Amino acid sequence: MLPPPTFAFNCNSLSGGDFYICNQIQGTDLSQIEKDLLISDIFSKNKTIPDFDFVNSWNTNLNIKNSPDNKYQNQGSIRNAWVKIIALMPSILENDTLYIPEQGKILIRYNYDVVLPSGTASGDCKTSYSLDSKKEMLYIYLNSKLIGQNQISSFSTDSKDNIFIAKLKIDVTYKIKHYKRNKYCAEYEEGKCVRYKSVCEYSYTETKTDILTPSSSLQAKLYESQPNSSFKITDKYSGITKGVLTAEDYTKVILSFTNSEFQNSRYIYSLNYSSPYYVLTIRADKIENTESNNIHVDRADDSFIFNVKDASGCKIELFDHFDSITKSCDMSFNPVNFSIKTDKTNYYENDTIKVYIEPSNLKVNLSYGNQNKIAENYAEFQAVLFENKIEARLNDQKADWLVNIKKKENAVLLYNLGILSFLGYFFYKTAKAYYEKFL
Repeated sequence: MLPPPTFAFNCNSLSGGDFYICNQIQGTDLSQIEKDLLISDIFSKNKTIPDFDFVNSWNTNLNIKNSPDNKYQNQGSIRNAWVKIIALMPSILENDTLYIPEQGKILIRYNYDVVLPSGTASGDCKTSYSLDSKKEMLYIYLNSKLIGQNQISSFSTDSKDNIFIAKLKIDVTYKIKHYKRNKYCAEYEEGKCVRYKSVCEYSYTETKTDILTPSSSLQAKLYESQPNSSFKITDKYSGITKGVLTAEDYTKVILSFTNSEFQNSRYIYSLNYSSPYYVLTIRADKIENTESNNIHVDRADDSFIFNVKDASGCKIELFDHFDSITKSCDMSFNPVNFSIKTDKTNYYENDTIKVYIEPSNLKVNLSYGNQNKIAENYAEFQAVLFENKIEARLNDQKADWLVNIKKKENAVLLYNLGILSFLGYFFYKTAKAYYEKFL
């Protein structure tokens, strides 16, 4: 195996532990190709975005002269023939499935030898062999459709399942010159041949053609992803901007401002190689990672609720395995006017308090005493003695409503006292009227 041209990995451009490890690798007895693979992993700092450029450069510079899987075919003068699909670029290996985007390139390598026959053919006194012509034609198919004839060809697909086939047609033509032994008279006496000699002379030329068509195939699935996001500013207070970013169908999302940044990655990418030529494919493993700088973020499923001091320069970057999009942020903010009221003002302890929300389709967080509810339109609470305030919150906005809670036993006592006072007054007036009548 001949290694590819080495890449210019200079350990001096590294620092700290990376510099030490790089020099340690360079000082080992590993082959240069193995050193390059190890050191390339050090230089690849961002393992949350696949480095297709490095993989493409590496694979296209591999000097592959022999069959990577050690499979060969022979036919007549055609020997050790092979063809191999080396790589689809770009591609991602995830859970043993190879994924490709809608467009990319396919890398093919092949080789063969021509070994002409030797020796003397039967019935010949001499046989010579000479190559007349040799030619090969490469045919690359995607889902049975011819897409190219070069060792690096482009492809385009919209099929979910894809089968790539590379066929190499080898055509070798050679000439066989046959020589036959002919007997001639070497000496005559009295008109008769008394001595003969045998001469090996050219007789005829035969043309033979050997044809061999080795092939290679590779399956891949179309990677279907449509990263999407929504962004909304929910509040502004005391120089702080609060908002929510919702993202879906992504491998990595970055929310950045002038002086702050938040990243959420769902994959880690690494180099997967196949021996003996170290052909590289990028492998994706589901490992989640979150990084933030100068920004506070709370997560709820696919939503990221953020608080940031400087909201200038906002942008959103969404990634999948193969592509990325950048979106601007809608920084507009319109505070919501809302209010609450109850069905009445005075309640007895343990009565039901009905709280109505305006506008009715607005979902707010209601709190009364130790009771909390998220509601829209209206909600109910049980009246608690000495708890007179109901509060509604929407993000950092709030609305209050006051109620009066009475103890029911006190109300009954006052009622009874009122009845007794009335009866006393009634009897007093009746007795007085009676007394005055008989005076």
